[in-house]
Amino acid sequence: MTLAIVLIALVSFEFKAAAQHEKFFDIIDEVTYGEECLQSWQMEEASAVANKLLLHAPGNPYVCFFAGEVRFYEGNYQESLSLLKEAGKEPFLAQKSQEFYDFVNKIYQTTGKFKEVRTEHFLFRYNEDKDAILADYALEALEKAYRAIGEDLQYFPRPPVLVEVFPDAGSFCTISTLTKEEIETSGTVAICLFNRVIITSPRLQPRGYQWLDTLSHELVHYVIMKKTRNRVPIWLHEGLAKYEEGRWVAGSTPVLPVSLESLVAEAIEKDYFITFGQMHPSLAKLKKREDTALAFAEVFTVIDYLFHRGGYPLLVSILDSIKDGKSTEDAVSAVMGVSFDEFEKGWLQDLKQKPFRRIHGIQVLPTKLKETSTIVDDVESVAEIEIKDAKKHAILGDLLRKEGLHGAAIMEYEKASKKAGVISPQIQNKLATAYLMNNQYDKAGEVLKTALTYYPEYSPTYISLGELYLRKGEYTAAVEILQQANHLNPFNPIIHKNLATLYDKLGKKEDVAVELQRLTLLVK
Repeated sequence: MTLAIVLIALVSFEFKAAAQHEKFFDIIDEVTYGEECLQSWQMEEASAVANKLLLHAPGNPYVCFFAGEVRFYEGNYQESLSLLKEAGKEPFLAQKSQEFYDFVNKIYQTTGKFKEVRTEHFLFRYNEDKDAILADYALEALEKAYRAIGEDLQYFPRPPVLVEVFPDAGSFCTISTLTKEEIETSGTVAICLFNRVIITSPRLQPRGYQWLDTLSHELVHYVIMKKTRNRVPIWLHEGLAKYEEGRWVAGSTPVLPVSLESLVAEAIEKDYFITFGQMHPSLAKLKKREDTALAFAEVFTVIDYLFHRGGYPLLVSILDSIKDGKSTEDAVSAVMGVSFDEFEKGWLQDLKQKPFRRIHGIQVLPTKLKETSTIVDDVESVAEIEIKDAKKHAILGDLLRKEGLHGAAIMEYEKASKKAGVISPQIQNKLATAYLMNNQYDKAGEVLKTALTYYPEYSPTYISLGELYLRKGEYTAAVEILQQANHLNPFNPIIHKNLATLYDKLGKKEDVAVELQRLTLLVK
C-alpha cells in the first residue's frame, strides 16, 4: 500500500503537475518521510506532511496517493477514495491506485453507514441496526483500559483512538487481510491495523466471545505501536497484550487461564514449544489452533517472567529502549543483565520448574464466524459435539428433557460425557440443565462451576448458573453471573430478560428499564 515500489522509477518520470513553489524532488522527499511516519504509526506527523503537500502541490498524483493513504489511516474513507481516484490519472500510478482504491472502497461499503459515538479518548464506529447494543459496554471497558494500560506502560495515546466493529465475516476478512480459514484456525477475531482497533461483532460467533477482553487486548497493541514506533516483535507484542488484556476490570491480576495452563504443561511433557521465530509475522499464520493457543500461553509466561524480575518499570524500560533504536534482544539483555540467549534459557528453565496443571480432556474451542445474527439454541449445540456416539446420547437426552423425563435425560448426558473423551462444555451445560429441571440444585451448581473453570468463554454456562441462583433466591449472585454472560454475548435476549426480572426483584427500576430497552432492540 506504500509508494516504495514506485519511487524507484521517479527519475524517469516527467513531472507534469504544477508544483506551486515546491521542487519535484522536495515533494518526493516529503512523501518518503510521510510514508516512514505511516509505517512507524506517527499519524500526527504523517497527517501534517499530507496537509502541507496538498496545500502546495494539490494536483501532484504522488501527493494524492500518499494523502489518500493518510486519509484512509485516519478513517476518512470518502476523501481517501477521492484522492486515490485523482492519483490514478497518472499512468505510472494507475494500477497501484486502483488496487488501493478497490480495497478502501470495499471497506467503505461496510463502514459508510456506521454510527459514531465519541468519548474522551475514543471514536467508536458500529453498525447501527445490529450492533448498537455494544456501544455502552465497549466504551466503558475501553475508557477503563485506557487508564489502566496507560499507567502500566507509561503511555497514553493521543485521542481519539478509532475503534471499528465489523458486522460480517467478509468485511473483516477484507480489512484484516486474513482468509476466513486463517481467522478460524487461529481464533483471530480482532486486529490492530491501519491506525485503529478492529473487532468482529460478538454476534458472529455462535455464543459470543470474550470481546471486551479482546478490545482491551487490541488497545495494548495500539499503545505499543504508538509508544515504540512499531518496532516491537510479535512475541513481545502478543505477550504484553495477553498479560494486560484483563486490566479493564478493576483489581484484576494477570492469570493464565486453565486451558492455556494445561497446554503449557503438555508442552513441557512433550518438550514441544512454538519458537519466537515461528510466531513471526503473526500468530494468525500458525497452522493449528492448538499451536496458536500455546503461543499465546508461552508469551504470557515470558512477560510474567520479566514482570516478576522488575515489574512494570522493567517492561517500560524495554519498550523505551526499543523506541530509542535498540534491538529487542539488546533491550532485554540490558535490563536482565544477561545475553538474550541466556534470557530465553532462563525463562524456559523457570517455566519447566513451575507446577502447571495438566488437565486431560480440555479442548481449545474452535472459532466459527457466522454470516447471520441468529441465536444458536440448545438443540443446535449438539452439532458442536464432534464424537458421534456422544452426539447420539446428547440428542436422546435433549428429547427426554423436552418430554419432562429429566432423570432419564441425566443418564443419557452422563453417557454422552463419557463417550466424548473430552470435557465438553456443551454436554456439561446440558447435564447441568437437566439437574436444574430435576431440582438437583447442588449437582447442577457443581457441574456448572467446574465447567466455568475450564471454559470461562462459554456463555450458556453463565446463563444456566444465573437461572440456578434465580431459583434459589440468590438474586445478587444471579445478577453478577449474568453480567458476565453479557460480557460474552450481549445479543442473547434471555440474558436481558432474566436481568430485568432480577432487577425488578431487587427493586432497581432504572436497571429494569435499561434491560427492557436492550431487549426491545434485540427483538426488532
